[in-house]
Amino acid sequence: MSKYKLDNRTLALLKAQVNLTQTFNHLLRAETQRESLAFRLNVERNKVDTHFTIELGSERHTLTLTNTKKMHLKLADFIEEIVNGPTNPTDPSSLPHADRRYGAFKTEHKQQVFDLVQTGGALSLDMGFEQPINLAIHRNKSRAGITTIMSIGVRKPRTKCFTVYGSDVEIYSMVAESITHLAAVATPAAHAA
Repeated sequence: MSKYKLDNRTLALLKAQVNLTQTFNHLLRAETQRESLAFRLNVERNKVDTHFTIELGSERHTLTLTNTKKMHLKLADFIEEIVNGPTNPTDPSSLPHADRRYGAFKTEHKQQVFDLVQTGGALSLDMGFEQPINLAIHRNKSRAGITTIMSIGVRKPRTKCFTVYGSDVEIYSMVAESITHLAAVATPAAHAA
């Protein structure tokens, strides 16, 4: 059975549409095949809560949520659960949208990057995105500094390339700041704060 997901564009649309009272048409796409499944979303916004009706073929599902900033993510989880069935808590790829964290620069990542700044080389950082952040550092021999290239994505990659000089600690802080900026740009719009 194909697992259907809402893409980032649809999530961004849902973020705006939960604040309106109207009917919208959307598609769910299969992860592996080029299949899609159409559904209709009816939104009825009130002062305190919002009532959603999802029509999928002849099925009709309703959900009422308290008006919050992340309400669209709970709605996305509900829609995906209708189509795919309940999520499996042991499967990390089925983490609910509201619980997903993007761009988490963890302690082990920081240590790996600092080691890389000292020695040079390449590294892939898994920070919760679909693609890892790829980082390559070349140590300069003539002067205490590095040249770095970092990127995320395949089809439309976002890249940064720069050369910095200074102590390893100063260089590390500049590289870490650049990784944080790249992660912020790569965070899906629907999940950005």
